[in-house]
Amino acid sequence: MRLTEYAHLCLEKRLNNGDCVLDATAGNGYDTLKAAQLVQPNGRVILIDIQEDAIEATEAKLTQAKLNNFCECHLGNHGELLKTFDQTFDCIIFNLGYLPGSDKMIITTTKDTLSALNQSPKLLKENGMLVVTAYRQHKGGKDEAEQVAQWMSEQKINGWFIEKIEPRNQSDYLSPILWIASKSNLSIPHFPNKLI
Repeated sequence: MRLTEYAHLCLEKRLNNGDCVLDATAGNGYDTLKAAQLVQPNGRVILIDIQEDAIEATEAKLTQAKLNNFCECHLGNHGELLKTFDQTFDCIIFNLGYLPGSDKMIITTTKDTLSALNQSPKLLKENGMLVVTAYRQHKGGKDEAEQVAQWMSEQKINGWFIEKIEPRNQSDYLSPILWIASKSNLSIPHFPNKLI
C-alpha cells in the first residue's frame, strides 16, 4: 500500500457527508477529489495552491467527477491564506514538496508551512483531523520535514493525538513521512507493514 493510499483510508474513516475540508496544498488534486467524494453532497472543500497549473488540474478532476459545484479554489500561498479563514474544518490536508511534473524549484517552504500549521489548531474542529505528508527528496524537503516533526512533537505535548508513519522497509532513507493528528482521540485504520 502506498502512503497516499493509506492517507485516503484515514480520510474515509473520518469524513462524512456534510463535512468541511481544507486542502492547503492541492497539487494535482488527488486529495481534494477524495475529500470531495467523501463529503458530498452537503459538504464543502476549499483548496489552495500557489501554482495556477495545480488549481487547473484540480478543477479538471473535480469537473470530470461532477464534484466542482461545492469546491472553492484559492490561488495563493498556504502560509498566508490560512490566516484569512475564520471558519473551522473537519480535516486539513497538507502535501509538502513540489507539484509532480512541474518546476521542482517551486516548492513549499519551511517558513510558509510552519505559518500554515500554526494557524491549523484554531481552524480545526475539536474532533477534526490534520493530515500532513512531507516529501524529503527535493532541496529543502528534509529540513521542512524535520520542522514539521518538531511542530507535531509540540502539539503532542499540548495533548494532541499524533500518529507518525515513516516507512522503514524502503531502501531510501528520504522516503515521505505521513502524520495524522487530532485534538481528540484518533481512530484510524491499522497501517500495513508492507508498502509498494
